[in-house]
Amino acid sequence: MKFALTTALTLVAFAAAPAFAQENGFYGTFGYGNYSADDADLGAIQLRGGYNFTEFLGAEIEGAIGVADESATIAGVDVNVELENSYGAYAVGRIPFSEKADVFGRIGYVSTEIKASAGGFSASADDDAAALGVGGNYYFAPNQGVRLGYTHMDYDDSIDVIDVAYVLKF
Repeated sequence: MKFALTTALTLVAFAAAPAFAQENGFYGTFGYGNYSADDADLGAIQLRGGYNFTEFLGAEIEGAIGVADESATIAGVDVNVELENSYGAYAVGRIPFSEKADVFGRIGYVSTEIKASAGGFSASADDDAAALGVGGNYYFAPNQGVRLGYTHMDYDDSIDVIDVAYVLKF
């Protein structure tokens, strides 16, 4: 009887292990972010890779390439502003509400390059800053979902990013 009970408990533990493992492990995202700085709204394709060390703690890196520029007239001169790229690394804290939804907060460090051009001349600037963000994930399948996030990048002229992305857990 003791052997049968031990065997049954062991089989249940091994069967349940994949459910626990889904909370930990690698994930990736592919999405679009709107980078709002002063009067310019710039769009970018974002890629993210992350790892959940536990159900509550993880880390992620992200990269973005600009795809939507902004044109403005400054002192009678047409100026085109574009996001060249942005890269960052974050520590992530997560609170799961169910198997299908969680919210997260993240803190990290980013580097962003922006280019402006007017009248045949161009200049680019890159800078590093601290970043702080919040958001949530909703999983419509065990390893697939959508992510909505907000990140504040603390530059001299701060940049606020709102993004939406497809999430894939590995």
